[in-house]
Amino acid sequence: MTSPGDLLGLLEFAGRVAAILALFLFLVVPHEGGHFALAKLFGVHVREYSIGMGSRLWSTVRGGTLYAVRLLPLGGYVQMAGMEPGDYEDPNGFHAKPAHARLLILVAGPAVNFLFATVVVTGLYLTEVNGDPGRIVGVLKGSPAYAQGIRPGDSVRSADGRPIRSAADIRRAEDLKQGGPVRFQVRHEDGRTATLTITPAYSQQEKHYQIGIEAAPVFTPSQAIVSGVTFPFTATAEIGQGVYQVATGQVPGGFFGPAGVSGPIGFSYIAYHAAAEGLLNYLWIAALLSMALGLTNLLPLPALDGGRIVVVLLEKLRGRPFDRERELAVQRAGLVALFALMALIAFFDVQRIATGQFPGT
Repeated sequence: MTSPGDLLGLLEFAGRVAAILALFLFLVVPHEGGHFALAKLFGVHVREYSIGMGSRLWSTVRGGTLYAVRLLPLGGYVQMAGMEPGDYEDPNGFHAKPAHARLLILVAGPAVNFLFATVVVTGLYLTEVNGDPGRIVGVLKGSPAYAQGIRPGDSVRSADGRPIRSAADIRRAEDLKQGGPVRFQVRHEDGRTATLTITPAYSQQEKHYQIGIEAAPVFTPSQAIVSGVTFPFTATAEIGQGVYQVATGQVPGGFFGPAGVSGPIGFSYIAYHAAAEGLLNYLWIAALLSMALGLTNLLPLPALDGGRIVVVLLEKLRGRPFDRERELAVQRAGLVALFALMALIAFFDVQRIATGQFPGT
């Protein structure tokens, strides 16, 4: 007989698995949707729009396009006319369109990944909007403030009669008395107001007197929006710095070490644990991985969007197209190499997880 605890554990496991599948949808659907939307905009005939790989689980045909959901949630693709042998001259095909249209179609996938990350992060920042300079978000257990009944969610309104206009005002009041008592007016989360006399204790770690609270900084809606909009740029810089550190040997183990490159298995592992830490943390991970997917696809490598972008640019510079058969052969070789690299990364991901070396374990 299944106990309530076993049933709860089963539901929790199912929820985390669902979170993994949802993460791949968050990453793949916007990316392929960007390619699809721009292809349609420029009049390119889209033969198929698939989410997932392998056997078809569901499909339908509308407007001459096959829409499909496939068995393995490890990617997706948009199959456009003019990309296969015997089909290169299709007037509604990809290669029949001007260079600017082809570039926009190719860039659209990564661009939508960046847009998705921007929207998600902006929403997350908006949850942190705070107009109360004395709002308490943390109280150290055993501290003078904790002993006086102050808890997260309370708000410090004044210190020794001086109104609190920023978190720095609390720090200033703690330091001013050098261990002497400070009179705080506190509004509790339930709306009650109390005047508490608290004597700060000296912290050897912080090197100053403190009552043991952490106040949230003032964070306006406009700051939240700016932070969200600039997130792709700051995230790109951080990811680029991380790749540089790995490539230059600053990270132990290099690309395949404990803190090296991860693939779908590593992403699944991250999503599995992020789901247990709450929706906000899960969405942060989704935004970061969306950024990583967009940047990866812009790398100038065959089989990636970046590789095809290089082809379009070179054709524009030379004034004539490449031989399509040779181009296709290079793209296919790149795809084989990409799958081989993914398999190698998957091996190291499994090894890291099995040995407890995966970051965050």
